[in-house]
Amino acid sequence: MNFKKSVQVGDIFATPLPEDKYGAIKIIEIIDNSYLIEITSYIDKQIPTIESEKIHEVLITELIIGDPKEPLYKWVDGRIPKELIFIGNTPLTKEEQGIESNIYAAGWSKDCALSVYYEWRRQTDPEGFALEIQKEEEEEALALKNYISKPKKMLEEKVFWGIVSLLDWSKQSDEEIIEPAIKELSTLTAWQIRHFEETLSYKLFLLDTEEHAREIGEYCFSPQGQHFSPDLFLYARCAVVARGKEGFEDVLSNSLKMLKDTEFEILLSLSSKAYHLKMGKEFEYESGCSYETFSNKEGWSNTL
Repeated sequence: MNFKKSVQVGDIFATPLPEDKYGAIKIIEIIDNSYLIEITSYIDKQIPTIESEKIHEVLITELIIGDPKEPLYKWVDGRIPKELIFIGNTPLTKEEQGIESNIYAAGWSKDCALSVYYEWRRQTDPEGFALEIQKEEEEEALALKNYISKPKKMLEEKVFWGIVSLLDWSKQSDEEIIEPAIKELSTLTAWQIRHFEETLSYKLFLLDTEEHAREIGEYCFSPQGQHFSPDLFLYARCAVVARGKEGFEDVLSNSLKMLKDTEFEILLSLSSKAYHLKMGKEFEYESGCSYETFSNKEGWSNTL
């Protein structure tokens, strides 16, 4: 296989697909360790060449069934998979030079062009494809029901808490308080910003317990209570993390130390603001552990 270690803008790679077919992707932009790729409309049993017409056409498809069809571009991170085959390099067209995408597909995968296979199935066998999608959705729903949350790659503790420590509590507005942390986080790589978000999500997840929810003050959780707000409890957990490492660990180990009638919702926007400052694009990321209230099944085992 013609493998290429140094990836450049304009590089085109063949990708393996089901049923012994191949697709193709093109590199549109590179920022740090992140790559904006174009999914082309090529699909065939033959490995494409640089002369293959379809590798120069972007795939037009639905991201979600029922949505309008759009050209498919997405961001991926990490090292290019060894299964991809380098085909050649072509300069970006004027249209490609102005492309922006808010779609983040996590790490590189040999299945990065799988969308073209799905589009081909949708066109050639719509009934069979619809049945397969239905089966997959049912299997995903069952898996989600039995899912045990597990964090993905996280930022080093020292770096994470160092950024949190930059919150300037001498300022009046929440926006001013988080500004120094945003600036510092934006100096890290896009990959590390996602790791920060993962770390934040996990720490909020750990605090998502019934015991902590009972200690947030006026609107605390109780089985008979009518005023408990899952969102308010999330924002209260944000306030705990925002106070730093020692405060977080104290509250985590002793729910009675939970901050009362205090919230800091804006902490949830720190990663997205830093990412936008660095990349000029919207932040798209799904963490391994959800920070939404009731996500920690073990923490709510007596209630859920």
